[in-house]
Amino acid sequence: MKSAIATCALLLMAIVVWPAPAFARSHLHCLAKKVVIVDSPSGSTSSNTEEKLAFWIDDTAKTIAFANGRPLTVRRFDDRWISAVRGDVSYEFDRQSGNLAYAGTTMKDGTATIVIGSGRCNIATDPAG
Repeated sequence: MKSAIATCALLLMAIVVWPAPAFARSHLHCLAKKVVIVDSPSGSTSSNTEEKLAFWIDDTAKTIAFANGRPLTVRRFDDRWISAVRGDVSYEFDRQSGNLAYAGTTMKDGTATIVIGSGRCNIATDPAG
């Protein structure tokens, strides 16, 4: 009887101290203005568009990925900032204000392409949110 009581007490203690699963993964929806500047030997052009971006943020693993699953390389991940890069574009997300900024440049055959964007983001509880 004593061993059954001890086993129940240990089981109860394990349940009490076992951490509840955290919802550390969240979906980030962003609406940004994007400017693309192309500077070539024959001249320069620019365009601006509105762009919707979506990311998965995993606070436990300290990772960020596009909603389609393509991961970004994290440079900084804390309570205030997430800085990451994918290809030639760097992303900065201010977690307190919800501001997103990104920029990148490529050179090919004497032509420079510059991408600059900024916008606001919201955390949603699910991808459709």
